[in-house]
Amino acid sequence: MVIHTYGHSRTYEMEALLKLFRPAEKFAFSTEPQPPFEDEYFSAVLLPSAGGQRLSCAVKIGGETRSSEKNLPSDIPNNILDRDISGLLYPMLCELTGLRPAWGMLTGIRPVNLLRKFQARTGSIEQAKDDFRNIWHVTEEKTQLAADILAVQQPILDAAPENGIGIYLSIPFCPTRCKYCSFVSNSVSQMQKLIPDYYACIYKEIELVSGIVSDYGLTVDSIYIGGGTPTSIDLYQPLDWLHRNFVCDQPLREFTIEAGRPDTITRESIGFFRQFGVTRISVNPQSFQDDVLRAAGRPHTAQDAVDKFHLARELGFDNINMDFIAGLPADTVQGFRESIDRAVGLDPESITVHCLSLKKAADFYQSLSMPDADDVAEMVDYAQKTLTAAGYRPYYLYRQKNMAANLENVGYAKPGFESAYNVMMMDDSQTILGIGAGASTKVLGGRRGIERLTECKYPYDYLARFDELMQEKERQLRELLG
Repeated sequence: MVIHTYGHSRTYEMEALLKLFRPAEKFAFSTEPQPPFEDEYFSAVLLPSAGGQRLSCAVKIGGETRSSEKNLPSDIPNNILDRDISGLLYPMLCELTGLRPAWGMLTGIRPVNLLRKFQARTGSIEQAKDDFRNIWHVTEEKTQLAADILAVQQPILDAAPENGIGIYLSIPFCPTRCKYCSFVSNSVSQMQKLIPDYYACIYKEIELVSGIVSDYGLTVDSIYIGGGTPTSIDLYQPLDWLHRNFVCDQPLREFTIEAGRPDTITRESIGFFRQFGVTRISVNPQSFQDDVLRAAGRPHTAQDAVDKFHLARELGFDNINMDFIAGLPADTVQGFRESIDRAVGLDPESITVHCLSLKKAADFYQSLSMPDADDVAEMVDYAQKTLTAAGYRPYYLYRQKNMAANLENVGYAKPGFESAYNVMMMDDSQTILGIGAGASTKVLGGRRGIERLTECKYPYDYLARFDELMQEKERQLRELLG
């Protein structure tokens, strides 16, 4: 399909909308005065007219064409223009495809954050929910899910310390790469020679960030070690450095390690996690079906995940998360139900349900078609009903591009075990200082409300440019925090 734009530059937003209906398709683009009438196309043309502008939108699919127009003021801001383009194109896409996305024409990754903003603007959660349903065409079920999550999050947001921040440490190494993974991660066997230098650099960066935290009177609220698979390397030294700089004398609400792959978890590693103040870990099966794990490229069994969960319990961890993915190849609705039921039987404090997202960086991107949308929707629905019946509450949610069934990732937790880091990070309610290759930093405030700083994605670039990167990072942070 051709995405055709003329008289404006809102191509990215149009592509995001079209991907709700054709998530895995590659699009062509045209900026000619007229759409390519011989092809399928998705068109928005903005031209001057008397007293303002005329927006003309059209869609051609399967030989059928629909069109609609609207008069707009000449000084319309881009965010309102985006809404008006989507408002004309979305009903036509629904009619021609027969699809009605559960999240309507919302394309952003943080629907709950958007609902919160609507509530703040209108002063009413009911009005905000009406906007979701009537302006953005979100279904009643997803509107209520977002509202439920917002209610759970509010006390967590209210409890955040003044000048509170989160710390994120990136360990971009994995023993092997799972086929669905699109994160920046590097095989430990291939990158072994870089690891000593990586330790040295993150030590220096931890010291740099610690100095900034002290100089500006910031309070470390939470720490999150992610990746990659952090437990694929020895974390003793990084944990020692984090403990000395950010844990001692700080009122941490949470310290999480994304242990992730059960094949990387050992008695020794879990044993020293607690010495350094770690309060929450993830043991992520992704599925309790061995054939599904093999198809996903995960070299462990379902029983391995169960055994490592029990090991964490034995060694004193009373806050454990488990991740599952709906829509993995070789999985079935029944198999996914069995995985969720088995997880509930283990009784972890939180369970996160992701939907498969096919991204270009994942091995599956070229070889796998999107899973059946109805099956994935049934999996997600079963998880929500089963987990809430078992006493878990949905507490954070985010969406990604190219998601199966255009649904969402949801974290469920027992009351009191919600991840403060996840809530604050997803709501963009707290400054997050990232450390290490691939880590992102976001600072609240500044000209744009939130300023984002990114480091080199790959360890070899991070190491090669380390001094230059740190000089620039310190300059930018001090400018933004000062």
